[in-house]
Amino acid sequence: MMKIHRRDFIKSTAVAGGSLLLWGLIKNPTEAFAAQGVNSRPDGWAMLTDSTRCIGCRRCEAACNETNDLPAPEVPFEDRYIFEEKRRTEAEAYTVVNRYENPDWKNPVYRKIQCNHCAEPACASACLVGALKKSPEGPVVYYENLCLGCRYCMTACPFYIPAFEYFDAGSPSIRKCTMC
Repeated sequence: MMKIHRRDFIKSTAVAGGSLLLWGLIKNPTEAFAAQGVNSRPDGWAMLTDSTRCIGCRRCEAACNETNDLPAPEVPFEDRYIFEEKRRTEAEAYTVVNRYENPDWKNPVYRKIQCNHCAEPACASACLVGALKKSPEGPVVYYENLCLGCRYCMTACPFYIPAFEYFDAGSPSIRKCTMC
């Protein structure tokens, strides 16, 4: 009787699995890793920010705070010194504007940062309980009543957008742009 070692079994299983995957790629290479249903939302919503026209006034930040009933920031919206450091979204600020100096241009470039409501959101894919879902209209919607607070969505998002609300011990939750 032939004795098989665990290492040999794992190698042969990996080779067999790789061969099946490769066969699937050869058989239908255009659809092997294509996203399913990404273009099926022709009437979905989108956001466009024309960064060539942004002057860094931060009115979009103020409007976001007002619409979402967020607290006033520590640094007033009129204060231009906020641009001295790069900021990211947080539980109290779903939208932020950063300034980037460019030596080739005389004026700085301003960039608005908020949730991109991705076509294939990594945050929603990482959520174990479906607390983040891509809606048919376009926004990635957060369902606080489903959230476990595991913060996998924060780790999965390549843009570092979802923020954890640490200051309410009774009901900690994820905060992000609502595409209001």
